Amino acid sequence: MRTLTCSLSAIAALLLTTAAIATPVTWKLDPKASGLHARTFKDGVASGFAHDHVIEATEVDGKVTLDPGDPSTFTIEITVQTASLKADDPRLRHAYGLDGEIDADDRETIEESMKDDEQLDVKRYPTIRFVSTAVKQTAPGKYAIEGELTLRGKTRAVKLTADVTIGGGRFEGKGKLSINHTAFGFEPYSAMLGAVKNKNRIDLHLHVVAGP
Repeated sequence: MRTLTCSLSAIAALLLTTAAIATPVTWKLDPKASGLHARTFKDGVASGFAHDHVIEATEVDGKVTLDPGDPSTFTIEITVQTASLKADDPRLRHAYGLDGEIDADDRETIEESMKDDEQLDVKRYPTIRFVSTAVKQTAPGKYAIEGELTLRGKTRAVKLTADVTIGGGRFEGKGKLSINHTAFGFEPYSAMLGAVKNKNRIDLHLHVVAGP
């Protein structure tokens, strides 16, 4: 009887330990270590007088939920405050290999145009939000992520590939996806009767770092 009791106790302990390992945990996004950037691209017959731009989200919140025993189960939620978007920081332009420095007055004008009601309309749509819906590991450290991106009040399904490392109480993921202005209900910026404008394409670069 003692042997049976001991065996049952050992099994119960093992099940409890396994359950504890499999319990999903939620880690908070670290806004200082993370980076979310948007690239836009010049177009039009007078594009030689224009610039490509890089936009940085400076107020970001989010979380990563995962089972430490099975990292492929992770989910991600990210929210950006649209009023916090900043254009063409010199260090980012250099990091992305963009030519031409843009002075502070021009950066302010670009940000005002980007946030007005014909573009991001930040007063009506104060946030941009991404929520993952499915994650699949395709190779060690490589993941295919499906999700929903809400921008300017429109929610669209998106896909991206990401490089992910998990360990030491830290999640780090890097990925990129391309979207179109028109898919989210607004036209690319245009001036001089279209001689200077942005392409429809926007590249979103995500570097997400999260921890307990």
